[in-house]
Amino acid sequence: MKVLYICALFFWCNYFAQAQKSESISIGKKENYYSQVLKENRKIWIYTPDITSQLSSPDKRYPVLYLLDGEAHFFSTIGIIQQLSQANGNGVLPEMIVVAIENTNRVKDLSPLPDLNNTNPFIDFLSTELLPYIDKNYNTAPYKLLVGHSLGGLTSIDVLTKFPKLFNAYIAIDPSMWYNNEVHLKNTIAQFPNQNMNGNRLFVGTANTMPQNMTLSQLKTDTSIETLHIRSIFGLIDFLKTNTNGLAYSNKYYEKENHNSVPLLSEYDGLKFIFDFYQVNLTEKDFIDSTALIASTLKTHYAEVTKKMGYKNAAPETFINYLAYDALGKNHFEKASALFNLNAEWYPESNNVYDSYADYYLVIKDTTNAITNYKKALQINNSESTLGKLNKISKSDKNGFTIEYLQRYAGVYTLIDFNLDMKLEMRNDRLWAIVPGIEDSEFLPISENIFTVKGQHGYTITFKMEDNKPIGFTSVQPNGTFEAISKKLK
Repeated sequence: MKVLYICALFFWCNYFAQAQKSESISIGKKENYYSQVLKENRKIWIYTPDITSQLSSPDKRYPVLYLLDGEAHFFSTIGIIQQLSQANGNGVLPEMIVVAIENTNRVKDLSPLPDLNNTNPFIDFLSTELLPYIDKNYNTAPYKLLVGHSLGGLTSIDVLTKFPKLFNAYIAIDPSMWYNNEVHLKNTIAQFPNQNMNGNRLFVGTANTMPQNMTLSQLKTDTSIETLHIRSIFGLIDFLKTNTNGLAYSNKYYEKENHNSVPLLSEYDGLKFIFDFYQVNLTEKDFIDSTALIASTLKTHYAEVTKKMGYKNAAPETFINYLAYDALGKNHFEKASALFNLNAEWYPESNNVYDSYADYYLVIKDTTNAITNYKKALQINNSESTLGKLNKISKSDKNGFTIEYLQRYAGVYTLIDFNLDMKLEMRNDRLWAIVPGIEDSEFLPISENIFTVKGQHGYTITFKMEDNKPIGFTSVQPNGTFEAISKKLK
């Protein structure tokens, strides 16, 4: 699809540019948290989507994935989430915060207590300390996941059994249901009918831990200690086939994976199952269609996502804006109007939404609504570029722009993200931008130090000045925000 291809090209170019700079790469941080419940310091590894995102969304809130055995699975889990929520414009999963809990004493942390009437203090640490701490200090949404492997998988099942609403979704990877002579397996089977699992989701991944050459049919009659681990998991699976009690449940048996290799595939499949409702299925037809159908499709889809996740969800503002400007450039006015209106409905506090909507009205020669929306944008953020547009159409701009004024912006600028030079030069008393491999474009002044691109919608170029000379610029456009610096400063 055209849109996805453009996104892929943009992210690939940005990745290549970053690689050229030989900068270090960071995907998270570690925090020390002193637990009053456990009476010890706990090390927490934290990833937030802004670390790997190309788009700035400081007010966006994210689901949180809590990861047991954190030090073992932190990097792979983030890789899966980033790939499926950000890379190449993917939206298979929502972007997520990952909170990985490093072990101090693994058996102590992840083993349910023998007395079924009592709860492991580690669970109390999660529920009364860590979850509130993360909610207070990070932009969290009210949707939480718990992921555990082996004993961590047993802990995930134990929490689901006793406190199903502590998390919305659970992934149990090759869980140690054999532990303590299957006492906790039997407890899960006994307690499930007493719990309301509506809205909860569970994925169980099972490795092949049978003796070599044994088959699943042979396993059914085997009673050896060697197969206790896998038999106990299948005992749970057999129960859940007919006793979900409102739980959305799925499992997968990985015949070619062992206990240590199965986490990666289970995390991938588990996350895709848990969020099987999240991705919007748009076809090439949706993108080339000139009607308002795509806006209706997006609105319906995200209403369903909102319902399932329990808080407002919407397509990214920048994505909707891109589609809207693309439609506007093709004179698909019904489609453009529906998309700009959808952004105004979803992001009413964004000045860019109203500025963009005003651009639409300007193109269709509805000056009254253009002025109204530019003013709405200015009420949110007193942007010079928006003010310049408003002044221009209301004929209150008295400055004018002389040839000498335009000449001062001529020069060579390096586009930082792509390490690519762009030349601005005067030609027939106009300012033109020359970028290798791209058709030359004219820069049109809006107001002092602010330009747009002739024939392109949604472009605002703001020059940074020093001693009345340009030292660089910021270009805000439908497919992102880009910085450039005067080559004289390099």
